[in-house]
Amino acid sequence: MVEQTLNGIASLNLQLGIWSFILPAIFALAVLWALFRCYRDPSLTNTQLLLAIYAVIYVFGGWTIFAGRDVMGLQMALSGAIGLWLVTLFLVLDIIFHWTEVKIPEKKELKIISWSLIFTGIFLYPLVEILLGFTYPRMVFFGAECPTTISLIGLFIGSIPKVNKPLFIIISLNAIFTGGYFAVNGAYFDYLYVLSGLLGSLMLLIYFKEIFIKGEKKQNV
Repeated sequence: MVEQTLNGIASLNLQLGIWSFILPAIFALAVLWALFRCYRDPSLTNTQLLLAIYAVIYVFGGWTIFAGRDVMGLQMALSGAIGLWLVTLFLVLDIIFHWTEVKIPEKKELKIISWSLIFTGIFLYPLVEILLGFTYPRMVFFGAECPTTISLIGLFIGSIPKVNKPLFIIISLNAIFTGGYFAVNGAYFDYLYVLSGLLGSLMLLIYFKEIFIKGEKKQNV
């Protein structure tokens, strides 16, 4: 499965050519720009804009997986694509129902973890791939599931307590199990994905009261 996935990634990167570098750069710049807007002016509109950008990225991510169906196999490609498109659905619901509020984290530990994961997803992940011997075209960039979700977990950690609770739980657990499977089977760079899932799960436990109890009371007032 890991080898099939890497072969599918390589095939798609070769098909995209220079766009396999340009599109991730555009996605990264768009996320950083929207994140800066949220930090400068933590408004509902700016949060919705950032979540909408992530939604578009996950639509693209799902398409890239499905596009590799000839190499990866239809069942594997379709299940992977649907998984990412479900993330898109939860992000759209977040835009509609205003579950998440993105702003500069008030607590120092949340700020450090949040910014570290966002940095890891956008910048560090491909560098670790290269250091471990996974070079182009057998590598993924921002816009693919793992690095994008690492940054999204970081975003949600920074948004505690007002955060998309169901999606936060789903992507944190998925990062642990999916990332763990790929990491132990040779894709060692995905230990970064596992780490993000563990941190997300840990923050959900540590801030359980603020997220699930106090946060609910505030929304109901």
